[in-house]
Amino acid sequence: MTHPHRQRAILGAAKAAAMAAAVAGLSLMLFAAPAHSQTIPTPDGAFKGFDGISAECIVQTPDPFATGTCKMLFALLKKHAEKTGVKVVQAGSQVWEDVEVEDRAHLDPPAGSDLKAPARLTFFVRGAQSAKITGGFTRIAIWTPAEIDGRKGKLVLWEQSTLGTGPRKGLRKALVASFGKHLDSVLTQFADHNKGN
Repeated sequence: MTHPHRQRAILGAAKAAAMAAAVAGLSLMLFAAPAHSQTIPTPDGAFKGFDGISAECIVQTPDPFATGTCKMLFALLKKHAEKTGVKVVQAGSQVWEDVEVEDRAHLDPPAGSDLKAPARLTFFVRGAQSAKITGGFTRIAIWTPAEIDGRKGKLVLWEQSTLGTGPRKGLRKALVASFGKHLDSVLTQFADHNKGN
């Protein structure tokens, strides 16, 4: 016969183990597929008139999670640009303390670039870490400088964002991978709009 106190302890341990397994399963599920993804579609013909793309990455902090995500996103962009035939140049990376306040200067195309009329592509990367779990937010925007009634700004042509939480390494891979099909689709559209340029 099991003593009541020991029985409660065994049940408590079993419950804790079950909860730990559930949390582990949830973490695996979250890093395997980011929790939320949203796309702002592009109107027909919006990419017409550009001869390529100048890409930059903006991070909230110079944390290895963010800078590593930038490197992976640049590599993903290069892969899909080569596949679709879109010319892409890398302008570099910079740190903004708040990546949602977009009143600062973006990076110009690199010196020596032969692009005359590039669209701009910006990766925005944010991340927060607690113990072994990281929360990450990544947004990609393709845009062009614009001026309306004498006020300078930018016209966003396409945007995709993804939010997720999970183990640090797995989350970064999942966030980047989630953009693969979207980049392939939008760069194909970009190439189609500029055939014969």
